[in-house]
Amino acid sequence: MAFRDLRDFIAKLEEEGELLRITEEVDWNLEIGAVSRGLCDLETRGINAPAVLFENIKDYPGGKFFTNSLSSFRRYAIALGMDKSTDRMDLVHTFEDRINKPIAPVTVDRDKAPCKENILLGDDIDVTKFPTPRWHESDGQRFIGTFHASILEDINSGWVNWGMYRSCIHDEKTLGLNIPATVELKNGTLIHSKYIKEGERMPVVLAMGDCPTLPITAASMFPVGVSEVEMAGGLRQQAYELVKAETCDLMVPANAEIIIEGYIDPTETRAEGPFGEYTGYYGGTEKPKPVIHVTCITHRNDPILIGSQEGVPFVDDHFMCAISMSALGRDQLCNKLKLPGVKEVFFHPAANWNFCVVSADKTYDGAANTIAFGLWSSKLGYQSGYADWVIVVDEDIDPSDINQVLWALVTRCNPCDDIHIVRNKGGVNMLNPSISMGDRVKMLSASGICIDAAWTFARKMEGGIPPVSNWDDWPEHVRIKALDIIKNSFGKTNAKEAK
Repeated sequence: MAFRDLRDFIAKLEEEGELLRITEEVDWNLEIGAVSRGLCDLETRGINAPAVLFENIKDYPGGKFFTNSLSSFRRYAIALGMDKSTDRMDLVHTFEDRINKPIAPVTVDRDKAPCKENILLGDDIDVTKFPTPRWHESDGQRFIGTFHASILEDINSGWVNWGMYRSCIHDEKTLGLNIPATVELKNGTLIHSKYIKEGERMPVVLAMGDCPTLPITAASMFPVGVSEVEMAGGLRQQAYELVKAETCDLMVPANAEIIIEGYIDPTETRAEGPFGEYTGYYGGTEKPKPVIHVTCITHRNDPILIGSQEGVPFVDDHFMCAISMSALGRDQLCNKLKLPGVKEVFFHPAANWNFCVVSADKTYDGAANTIAFGLWSSKLGYQSGYADWVIVVDEDIDPSDINQVLWALVTRCNPCDDIHIVRNKGGVNMLNPSISMGDRVKMLSASGICIDAAWTFARKMEGGIPPVSNWDDWPEHVRIKALDIIKNSFGKTNAKEAK
């Protein structure tokens, strides 16, 4: 099932019992963030917490704000048109399969594009008309772009990147964009650096609120040159509808709630930040960042602004990127490098995508190191600075089950032989608080750790693996009877408690 737009997705979430409408007045200043955080914490404790649509926001009559849209694997499954009970590894496989079947976008006429229902130019431009939250008490600004697509075009090749680069409000007609004004190994900054070199203004579009595959693909770590809009089409299994922007040549999602067009001057910066980030820490102090001069705003009637409260796991990003990074990591190891024996890959959401578990049927004892360097040589590692921790387990271990992973770590890993630390492996995550800000700014490389928590190849060949004592260890007829006893006794106990 492909969702035409954000409103279709919201309707489906409500149908599935995954939407909370809040009609009580809520203040944009901190209260939206606190409600969002409270719901995320419920989900973290194992209590199903829904997405939330705020319909009564202080100072914004009629304004609507939507958040926590993908802060569970249930809603991620719904976003891909799947049953909300879909297993997380099945989500990884589906993502991987669909991005290998990209679908090119189609262009629609301007009068058929809902994002053009209202067009604001000149003196009518005012980005503060939307109910933008001040998420956290120590945030430097109100951040309007936290779950969107920043659309940029490479000045040389014409490649168009959809990235998720946070955007703050400076005033009615200017925004900040969190891409450093120096060369960094991120798609957006690689593009931006070329405009700086040429001394040219860079056109920018922020697209907010559309089919949920828009933020999913914008936040995914696709390599340079990949068309995220084609990936989004593949994920939703239907072509994205695009329409030309009003004040530049960029193509924008026709069904978006809000489109903000503008340009970045190659020499201009303004202080941006700090912001409470997905790491669970503030993203450093305020820093000079590029400035977007807004040239046009288009939006639907009664627009819905979408955003994401960031912070300690779990929030939208943790669930969303766990699936995309796992799929991209598996695609790298299995399809691009064709490493033998690799089965599954999973980036754990609680670890900010920096803890990657790979299950494999090792065909030689150095396989764990090969797997780790395979990830570190991909965009996930060298360009984005993720996967600093790589744990390799046997194929009988579910890499998405942290309890199984820990069991393998303490029963199959001999620390003095099986833990390998690599200095300067390549790649720095600019938001990694374990690395000093000075080293991050200088792009000094992070270290990596590879833990081989799988049986040695020699031990497997010699038959020296101890037998596992688990449910399958009992004969089938004993297991069947045990289940009957549990069912009958458990039912009687519950009935007695009910009286």
